[in-house]
Amino acid sequence: MPDLAAIVIHCRDPYLLAPFWSAVTGLPVADEDRTRLADRTLGPTEAVLLRDPAGHRPDVWISPADDLPAPGRIHLDLVGDAEERAAVLEVGATVVRELPRWTVLADPEGNEFCLLPRTEAHADPLVPGH
Repeated sequence: MPDLAAIVIHCRDPYLLAPFWSAVTGLPVADEDRTRLADRTLGPTEAVLLRDPAGHRPDVWISPADDLPAPGRIHLDLVGDAEERAAVLEVGATVVRELPRWTVLADPEGNEFCLLPRTEAHADPLVPGH
């Protein structure tokens, strides 16, 4: 089966979401995008690359798109403890709802993602489309 190479997050404002997802994933903005992001000189269709310098994790592209549906352009499941949850909230996530096994959060543009405790990450399969 193919390996996961990258995740693309479509957004309205890459200047808002690239720093958010960089902080949440711990993936730095690639050198070639860092200056354009800081100077706000991205072209209207230019995406921002978040890349693991060691090459162990998939790339994450923050890609602008004109016509976007309601939240649901992507859904990620992340694992973390209480300290990591606080850090995600500090960089701009909001709690959408608390469920028994995980918390549904939203990024600054309203895209939902889940935060699971590490004990749930490899437990019984989660409900599809949670």
